[in-house]
Amino acid sequence: MTGGRNRGCEALVSSITEGLIRELGGDNLKLSLHTQDPVYDREHFAGLLTATYSPSNIPPSAMAPRGQRFCYFAAKWAERTPLRRWVPRSVADGLKADLIIATGGDTFTSDYRAFAKHARILQLGTPVAMLAHTIGPLTAPDEKRFVASTRYIALCTVRESETLEYINHIAPHLQPELTADVAFLLPATAPHIARNIIEVDNGFLIGKRRLAGLAVSTGLLSYRPDVDVDRYVTEIAAFVDDLNSSGWSVLLIPHVQETWRKNNDIYACRDMIRRVRAPLENAVLYSPMSSSDFKGVIGLCDALVGSRMHTNIAAMSQGVPTVAIAYSRKARATMRDYYGAAVAEQITFDVTEIDRHRLRAAFDHALANRTTQSRAAEMRQLALQNFVRVREFLQR
Repeated sequence: MTGGRNRGCEALVSSITEGLIRELGGDNLKLSLHTQDPVYDREHFAGLLTATYSPSNIPPSAMAPRGQRFCYFAAKWAERTPLRRWVPRSVADGLKADLIIATGGDTFTSDYRAFAKHARILQLGTPVAMLAHTIGPLTAPDEKRFVASTRYIALCTVRESETLEYINHIAPHLQPELTADVAFLLPATAPHIARNIIEVDNGFLIGKRRLAGLAVSTGLLSYRPDVDVDRYVTEIAAFVDDLNSSGWSVLLIPHVQETWRKNNDIYACRDMIRRVRAPLENAVLYSPMSSSDFKGVIGLCDALVGSRMHTNIAAMSQGVPTVAIAYSRKARATMRDYYGAAVAEQITFDVTEIDRHRLRAAFDHALANRTTQSRAAEMRQLALQNFVRVREFLQR
C-alpha cells in the first residue's frame, strides 16, 4: 500500500490484521506489510506487524507476466545460495509467505495508470488472496495482463456486484465471491473521545450544533484532468454556505494526508474553508487522527458527503446517511449495493457533475432516507466472510 497516512489504506490494513487475528488467533500468525511509507507505518502499526518492507521495483513492471514469473523463480533459487544477499528483502519476504493478501481495495484498476506496477505481486508464486476488491475498469492491455496473471490467485472476494459480474466475464475460473469491504469491521473511536477530538484537539465546540461531515479529495484533482479544480472547490464551498444558512455546521475531513502534496486533503480542506462566508461555523480537523478516530467523528454527524471511499464506508458501516461524490467505479457500485439502485441514483453523482444545488438535493434526500443500522449490520456480516475464506484456505 502507499502508507498509513492515507487513512483509507490504514483502515484496510487495520481491519485485515484484526480480522485475521480474530479468525486465526495470534499465536502462530506473522504479518508483514509492504508499504511505500515503511518508517511511519512501522511505528503506526507497532504491535500488529512482524516487519515492514519497502516494495521492490524488481522485476520491471513493463515486463510480461511470464518474464516476471521467471525472475521470481530465479530469486527463489538464489535464496538457497550465497546469492541471496542480492534478493530484495521484500521479494524474499513474499517468497517465504504462506499467503499474500492484496490490500488495495481498488489497486487493480487502470484509473490510476499504475496497474502493471501493482500486478507484479501476482507473479511471485506465493498464493494470493484478492480480498474484498473493486477490480477494473481495465484498459484492453491491462485486462490482458490481469487475465494472464491469475495463476497464483487462490482466493478472490469482491466488495460490490459490478466487479463480481466483471470477473465472472473475464476470469470466471477465479470463482469470485461477493462479500463487503473489510473496513465495515473497523472499530470506531468511542463517542466521548471523538467529541474531545473535535472540541479539545481541534478547538471547535459542538454545543447544540447539527453536524455534517464533508470529505473532500485533493488526490482526484491530480489524476482526473476532466475536473475543473476551481469549480470543484467553488461549488462545494457554496454548498457549505447553504448548509450554514440552514443551521448546520460542517466538519471538513482530510482523510488522506500523504507526504505527496497532490494527495494530501489538508490543502483541499484549507482552500474550501477560505472560500466559505462563515468559516467559524465550520472546522477542518487538522489534528493527527487515525481511521478509527475519523470513523468515530463521522458517527457524531447526522450525514456525510464524501469524495473518499473509506469515509463513505465509515459512515455506511454506522448507518449514517451518506452522499457519494464518485470519481471511479468503486463509489457508484458500493452505493448501489448498499442502498439499492433507486436510492443510490439520488445520492451519488460523478465529480464532473458537481453542483451546489445537486449537492443539497442529494444531502436532503440522504437525510430523508434516514439511518440504516440494519443494512450496516448485514454488511458487517458479509465483511466477516473475507476472513472465514482465508481461514478455510489456510486450513486446506
